[in-house]
Amino acid sequence: STALFGPCIIIQEQTTHAALTGHTDMPPIMSTDETISEHSTPPTSDDGWSDEEIETMLGTAILVGIATLIIYYMYVILRPLFNPKQNAGGAAVGAGGGRARNNNNNNIAIDAARRQRQPTQAAFAAGARAPTRAAVGGGADATASLPSSVASGKRRPPHLAHSCSGGPSGSRYLIEGLIPFKRSLAGSYESSKNATVSQEGDDVVTANRKSRARLLARLLNPALTGAQAKTPPARGSNVIVCIPSADVGCPKLQQALYLLGTYFNLFLVLTLSTKDNAGGAAGVGESDKEKELLDDLRAQLRGNGNEAHNDNGVPIAVLPDHRIVAARTVEAKVAFVRQMHRPEFVLDCDAEMKTQLERFGFMVLLYGPGDEKRSSDGVSLLGRTLMA
Repeated sequence: STALFGPCIIIQEQTTHAALTGHTDMPPIMSTDETISEHSTPPTSDDGWSDEEIETMLGTAILVGIATLIIYYMYVILRPLFNPKQNAGGAAVGAGGGRARNNNNNNIAIDAARRQRQPTQAAFAAGARAPTRAAVGGGADATASLPSSVASGKRRPPHLAHSCSGGPSGSRYLIEGLIPFKRSLAGSYESSKNATVSQEGDDVVTANRKSRARLLARLLNPALTGAQAKTPPARGSNVIVCIPSADVGCPKLQQALYLLGTYFNLFLVLTLSTKDNAGGAAGVGESDKEKELLDDLRAQLRGNGNEAHNDNGVPIAVLPDHRIVAARTVEAKVAFVRQMHRPEFVLDCDAEMKTQLERFGFMVLLYGPGDEKRSSDGVSLLGRTLMA
């Protein structure tokens, strides 16, 4: 109301003042627009955007654009490269019908693989030979068959005890890749023999126990082997014995290995000389000759296959064939020992073996006087040292 009637009040006051004072020079009357503008609210700002608001909007737009590019790059370009299902057809996912084409290619590849497996499955069911990967590539395994491969996976280790199940389930008995002594045939071999073998009427177990006690006493004699321990290793421990290949026919050596093999988890390394050579037929490969040589040495160690008595060879149940290996150099023997799971001791006649293995923490016992490495008078060094 003041804004509307204010001019009238001002004019009335000016007229009354002129009449009382006699002055006629009245001040100029303000217009209604000016009066209204003085009593109205002043403008707070202009109608344009401030610099801060413009900078904020531009920054937000830039960030949104960068995030959009990153998402596009990750899900449209990179994702097909790491998705095998989309790449199985050999085509990248493109715009429009790219995904549909890729799915079609996948279905074609699956159908082709299914058709390829059908003859293989039929051959397997019929027991016929089926091509393997090596056969497809032209490898030496071209004559292998799927049934034989499956059968080899179910193979029972020859030295596994009869009370243990073989095949894949037998792997639960392994300790560091080896069948332990108590799970092997050697662990119960002596107890299966009940014959009387001595004049005192001792059975096999008692007679062998006495012989083994004398053997271990000589084995731990510092004057004979340089041993520092006074007590023998526990029954079933892993031990490695290295002998010259020329000594395999010695009866005392065979008896010593029998006594060790029925108490320890025994591994035998035959040291071949440079003169050792298998005759073999003409045209036979070098590997075949070495295999024939090793088979012949194993046969000599068995003592003509007689397993009835410990004086006639080392039975295969006590020392399986795969635990008899051959080597020509010290480096080869060192490599074999280092692959074993921490044997309790290594028994050898070569001082170089002691030097090489003691660096890695192995205990090496040396038998034989001085640098002598071969037998004399038909008695092996190991037989003379342990069974004298």
